[in-house]
Amino acid sequence: MTSFYKISNLIKSYITLILGNLSAYLMIGVTLFALAEIIRRYIFGVVFEWGQDAVIYAMVSSVALYICVTQINRGHLVMSAVLQLLNAKGFHRTVGFLKIFVSIFISVFTGSLTYTAYSTIEYSIKIGERTESLFFYMWPFHFVLSIGMGLMCVVAFLQFIEDVHSYVKGDHFTQEIETATDV
Repeated sequence: MTSFYKISNLIKSYITLILGNLSAYLMIGVTLFALAEIIRRYIFGVVFEWGQDAVIYAMVSSVALYICVTQINRGHLVMSAVLQLLNAKGFHRTVGFLKIFVSIFISVFTGSLTYTAYSTIEYSIKIGERTESLFFYMWPFHFVLSIGMGLMCVVAFLQFIEDVHSYVKGDHFTQEIETATDV
């Protein structure tokens, strides 16, 4: 099991390093572009017709890539308030079971979204779907979203295995519940 944890932590650290930085740089760049567009619009009276679509497209893509990083930190699709309350009341086995359930549910849910994304991408390419300004194709956006969901599925599955192993070892009696601001 030690080798599994090493591989799991390696995968998670690479995802955090690569996608975390990529998402951050993309978000900074698109924010600067949006500010430049505001200046262009209200000071110079001109805009790129595709500017608004580019900002929306890039921001949502940045978030889509970052969702698996939030899952690594167990900060996405969590029910930490319920788990903290149950843990405080002494329902340690229930908390351990719920962590397992949440991990497998997230994995199955995001895996199913990733699986169905293929037909969406294929259809989007087939009909030549574009953004509102008709400047950008939509299939790259759908592809980026499916990458984010697919990686979130992988991370949640790794966490499911970790949670099962932790439950079997009895760690749920002594572990502290991760606190998160997301509920």
